[in-house]
Amino acid sequence: MNEIRRPTPEELAECLAQPSQVLQTAAGPLEYAERGRGPALLAVHGAPGGYDEGLGLGEFFRVNGFKTIAPSRPGYLGTPLATGRTPEEQADALAALLDSLQIENIPVIAASAGGPSSYLLAARHPDRVSCLLEIGSVCRNFVHAPTPLEKKLFLSQAGHWLLGFFLDHFPESMVKYLLKAESTLDRQAIAVMAKEIRQDASKLAFLKFLMATIGTRRQERQDGLQNDVAQIAAITQLDLAPISCPTLIMHGSADLRVSPSHGEYAKASIAGAELYWIKDGSHSGFWLAGEAYTAQDYALCWLREKSRA
Repeated sequence: MNEIRRPTPEELAECLAQPSQVLQTAAGPLEYAERGRGPALLAVHGAPGGYDEGLGLGEFFRVNGFKTIAPSRPGYLGTPLATGRTPEEQADALAALLDSLQIENIPVIAASAGGPSSYLLAARHPDRVSCLLEIGSVCRNFVHAPTPLEKKLFLSQAGHWLLGFFLDHFPESMVKYLLKAESTLDRQAIAVMAKEIRQDASKLAFLKFLMATIGTRRQERQDGLQNDVAQIAAITQLDLAPISCPTLIMHGSADLRVSPSHGEYAKASIAGAELYWIKDGSHSGFWLAGEAYTAQDYALCWLREKSRA
């Protein structure tokens, strides 16, 4: 088996610069980008996001032999909101993208607010999804009201600049703040994890990449973000029982953003689904937790095995 490797900071930066294109699908215009060679996988981004975030979500898999196809969900970047407001409509739009690309079926990976549309893609179009990997994904009612400080930091140009400045010059302090906002870890555990992330070039690069997808082209992401907030708040719980493909659910045990109950519900609802707990993982635990690399390696081996099945 080939040696497993992590994306470099330069490779993650390339995801932000990757060109995209807009296809006229049966559901409406839909933007996507491709990166890499090898077996294709569909990467469904969270919120806020776009195809660039989807490419970053798939970059670990790309550098280990897969090709990432990353759409912008409706309301983000080049995909108009009219292409699909509800999770059901967005699932159908993803299926329409596969039609336009002449892809019969494909492995699907998704994270966070990409959960509803990706779960429902597998439920509504079972022949199109060969296997499903969900990372900290939403599948039940979820309401997040950002604090005034979060709004200033994450949703304004000045705040984005300030986040970048602190990540560049005071990374450990900034990581502590971010972990406190998205995890249930205590102060001591956060301090230990923040120091480890500061010393790990790959983890720190992913965090900087994620902040870049939040802060750049902000106005082009606002329709999608506002729609996600409204749509996810309206969910009671998704009907996941129709999903029949192999499914791996990965969730941080200390996720404050999307509670572990989402992973538990998905495991209970999908026949044969596997639930993998990322120990002490925050909402970004798959990339940042102390056991992140163990989780990534497990996901890669699982994806390779199920893709061959």
